[in-house]
Amino acid sequence: MRARSPAGHLRHSLPFLVGPATLMRPWVPTGIRHRIWRQRALLACPELTATNLVRLRREILAGVDERRLRGLRRVHEGGTQDVVELCDYERKLEIAVMNAMLAGLHERSRMRILDIGCGGGYFVAACRQLGHTCDGTEVPASRLSPTVAAAYADVSAALRIAPMLELWIERQKPIDGLGTYDLITAHKICFNGHMRPNPWSASDWKFFVDDVSRFLAPGGELVLELNEDVARYGGRRWYTAEIADYFSSVGHVVRNRVLVAKR
Repeated sequence: MRARSPAGHLRHSLPFLVGPATLMRPWVPTGIRHRIWRQRALLACPELTATNLVRLRREILAGVDERRLRGLRRVHEGGTQDVVELCDYERKLEIAVMNAMLAGLHERSRMRILDIGCGGGYFVAACRQLGHTCDGTEVPASRLSPTVAAAYADVSAALRIAPMLELWIERQKPIDGLGTYDLITAHKICFNGHMRPNPWSASDWKFFVDDVSRFLAPGGELVLELNEDVARYGGRRWYTAEIADYFSSVGHVVRNRVLVAKR
């Protein structure tokens, strides 16, 4: 599997602009940010043409309850940003298809996949459309606000991927109850204490990678997509130097994506 990222190369080409550009991001409409990300993804994955992207998205929508998805988007259009984005189903499906193809899943024979923190399950739906078996996990509903928990449940039901597995990940605590998978993914990770006072250290990440790898089949792979925190990490954006060194020692790092193959 190739580790590819749609992110640009601002840190390397114009590092002094990383901070200002990130501070401006909240003021840039989501639609514009998505179009920029979309173009970068198309450049990073030449075989992912706009035509193929639209075709795959239409194939997924043909097998789900799109009327219900449209209704959820309308109902939540005045809600909090996280729920509004969750219910923006066309954009979320497009991102899911891009992530699947950036991981090379369109080129591989049937795989057993686990997506940790799948939200409404868009990536799960994309993987299944590409012919794979895919399970999704999300934190227990009791740990979410009632509105977010209901939105997750409604979206996953509309995508026809329910039920999802409940999984709560804690620092330095082993995970139980998972099956065996050829690929485990986690996109836009928050379970590492993202944007909280005490995020995971390199040793915490090592514990997690070692632990979750128990559920990988021989030759299986773990793909992590990290969230950005420029206020904490500065120009590195996603990790400290120590964390970056650890990830590089066990896998392949392409900006905010980490690919670890089980040895």
